[in-house]
Amino acid sequence: MTTGNRAASGRPVEDDVSDLVIGAREGDQIAWGHLVDRYARLVYAVALRCRLTHADAADVSQTVWLRLAENLHRINDPSRVGAWLVTTTKRECLALIKARSRYEPMDVSTMTLVDPSAGPDEIIARAESITEVAAAFALLTERCRELLRRLVIESESYQQIAADLEMPIGSIGPTRIRCLSLLRRHLEEAPTHEKQPY
Repeated sequence: MTTGNRAASGRPVEDDVSDLVIGAREGDQIAWGHLVDRYARLVYAVALRCRLTHADAADVSQTVWLRLAENLHRINDPSRVGAWLVTTTKRECLALIKARSRYEPMDVSTMTLVDPSAGPDEIIARAESITEVAAAFALLTERCRELLRRLVIESESYQQIAADLEMPIGSIGPTRIRCLSLLRRHLEEAPTHEKQPY
């Protein structure tokens, strides 16, 4: 297969991509490799734009390539494989975020979030902050969410947490710091993030 010089020979790039998809369908590992090389950065970038961490973006990327391998024969227009990859990446990112958002949130209905004497602007600002934190919290790993929930919401002892999560007591503090730093980074990277008083 002479896929490397399609564009230089004057053939449209779409034909080049189609050749790669068709070759990969037929089991051509070189064609598959070229396909991955061509779109790997795109898939990864789309995952990052969905506000995933680099680790999660890497996991999603692997899943997307697995989906492509499973669906190569179902792609009707091989020249549109780039668009297919973008759509699939967004779908996988959404699935990951939704799966994490199913984590049972703390019940804030019985908490006093804002002083009763606060004005409308302060109430709105605090509500927006809570929403942003909840969205950022959903992006954390399950282990981070569980650790922060036990430490912050339930105020459990380090001994109990270490036993339940099967982690050394000495690692709880450093892990808490890393999880909070990651939460802060998610908040700072949020597209609509504005610094509001907490």
